[in-house]
Amino acid sequence: MVEPSAVGQHERRLETYRRRVGRLYDGAAPVGHLVTRVCTHWETVGPHSFPTYVNPEERLQWRVHFDDPDRTDAFSDDQDRHVADLRGREIDAWEAGRLELADHTLRIEWLDGDDAAAAWQANGWS
Repeated sequence: MVEPSAVGQHERRLETYRRRVGRLYDGAAPVGHLVTRVCTHWETVGPHSFPTYVNPEERLQWRVHFDDPDRTDAFSDDQDRHVADLRGREIDAWEAGRLELADHTLRIEWLDGDDAAAAWQANGWS
């Protein structure tokens, strides 16, 4: 994995979400976590036998992990979606404390410090 510095310029809109975790609530009941990270995606050019990776770009990845094992987790790693496309959708909703999944909206309480570290450790996320 390439370090973010390899990209040249960080995408400022993504700084908040480089490694975040938020507790998700349905009403007053905790139902899961939202974890976010920023990864570098590369364009592949050249022959299949000797590809070259060019044009690094930072992209947002996120995962919803539900506490109920019978509920399916959600994940987004849409490498074709540019950061600018997230404005007005995921990022704006997250900044307002909401996660919108299909026809269901959950409340996000962003965790920091020891609470965030405990959530990362308890769920085995890397």
